[in-house]
Amino acid sequence: MKKGKKRKKKKIELFDVMNTLILTCLMIVVLIPFYFTVVRSFMTQQDFIMNGAALWPEHFTLGNYRDIFVGSNMLRSFGNSVLYTVTGVAFSMFLTTTMAYGLSKKNYPGRALIQNMVIFTMYFGGGLIPFFLLIKDLHMMNTRWAVIIPLSFNVFNLIILRNFFEQLPPDLEESATLDGANPLQIFWRISLPLVKPALATLVLFFAVGRWNEWFHSSLFLGNAKLWPMQLELRQILWSSASFVDSIPAEVGRPSFSEGIKASAVMVTMLPIMCVYPFLQKYFVKGVMIGAIKS
Repeated sequence: MKKGKKRKKKKIELFDVMNTLILTCLMIVVLIPFYFTVVRSFMTQQDFIMNGAALWPEHFTLGNYRDIFVGSNMLRSFGNSVLYTVTGVAFSMFLTTTMAYGLSKKNYPGRALIQNMVIFTMYFGGGLIPFFLLIKDLHMMNTRWAVIIPLSFNVFNLIILRNFFEQLPPDLEESATLDGANPLQIFWRISLPLVKPALATLVLFFAVGRWNEWFHSSLFLGNAKLWPMQLELRQILWSSASFVDSIPAEVGRPSFSEGIKASAVMVTMLPIMCVYPFLQKYFVKGVMIGAIKS
């Protein structure tokens, strides 16, 4: 018996060691590109030519970040991205929570039909051209609504939240009904507070998707004043050399294309990186529970 326990303990310890080593290697693989991007964003042109991918900039400079905001529309596009993200997440959460709550009720009329129609859209879409023509016919071209409304619904997120609502004890709603609460009060005061992990998970999903979105903006927004930051970043990455040349002479031109690219990437990554640690606990819990029951 003792030998069996020792062997089992050794196997567990070996698994823990191997798991730690694999996760450490994966962490290093992920962090190395991020670290060199950070370092390159603070490098001067001379440092980059002489040292290339250095571990630390020899001559530290903030010129790349300064030129992004002075020589481009990055500050305005940053405000657009914040507006699209906040408004889009709020609208998406309203649609997702209300629909998921309704579909979680087994006695809801037409529940199976509506649910199957929604899931059908996960596998089949109308295509890009009909989508473009629809936005055009609705007169949403070159408007902020063309970015906010089309991306406001996600079936995968709906299923996650529906699973959470289905796990709530029905006795809670029955007790609230006996106490005189109407369906809206039950939804707002009882059901929503109990699914906070799922709500935090969906907020993070929607926020990351909204913040990183550029494709639909490039299709529907011809007005550069409405561009989000990711689309502005895309333009910088595509034409970084000409962008450096376009910086006013009185500002000075200490920057270079690689430094501009690295600093632009860091500017777009930092907001999401700052938000994620506060939602990480709810995010992990929400994903795990949503995956257990389908």
